[in-house]
Amino acid sequence: MTDTTQIPTSTDGAARVAPVPRCRRCASSDPVDLLRPVDEVVEMLLADVAVGRWVPGDEVDVRSASVEHGVDESVVRLALHDLRRAGLVNTNPFTGGAVVVWHRRHNEVLLRRLVGVVSVVAARRPSLDDLPEPGPAISARARHGLVLPPDLAHLLDLVRLLVLTLPEASRRQVLAEIVTPLSVLGTTTAMRVHGIVPAISDDVRGVIVDLVEVAAHYGEWDDVPVLVADYAVALGADER
Repeated sequence: MTDTTQIPTSTDGAARVAPVPRCRRCASSDPVDLLRPVDEVVEMLLADVAVGRWVPGDEVDVRSASVEHGVDESVVRLALHDLRRAGLVNTNPFTGGAVVVWHRRHNEVLLRRLVGVVSVVAARRPSLDDLPEPGPAISARARHGLVLPPDLAHLLDLVRLLVLTLPEASRRQVLAEIVTPLSVLGTTTAMRVHGIVPAISDDVRGVIVDLVEVAAHYGEWDDVPVLVADYAVALGADER
């Protein structure tokens, strides 16, 4: 049987191909932006908590977060999964949604976990001179105008250097589940919004971090976890 289907042609006889229709969502959004890295979306959600968009006890609305940040809902769910592993959100047993469980004392929990990490590094007794400088940390803080206290920023820079001694998988876990949350939820904005007043003044905390750096530099590794534990207490919320 002869195929009599007519192919649309232009005036010069060339075949005319109809444009492929795009969905309205794709037409209004950049596909690259929709599928931006999960780590970046994690920082965005943390920044939302820092500025009070989501507060402890809130269930994060995946659709709202997707629209507000211009990302696909699947990426938001993956980011919430990472935050769940870090202990910052829990699953609502009735709705299956993610509920913010981070609270004003949770940064102390993160810092205590950091003490354990530093203890592992200290047991290896590395030489800081043999470690490369970590790359600059580009985070959601700059995008949201969030600023870390100088002492905490200094400590986290040291931690990024120390974890270079760990296996890659362990290093990524520490950065994702401890360093990144602290770098956003430990900002001055987060402290102000959530009513966190550190137990010890920033100048004393700065001295403690300086001592951490000196001890690590001179190989006095037994002192490093102890000093980081002291810092965790110093940055903890003053309940007086």
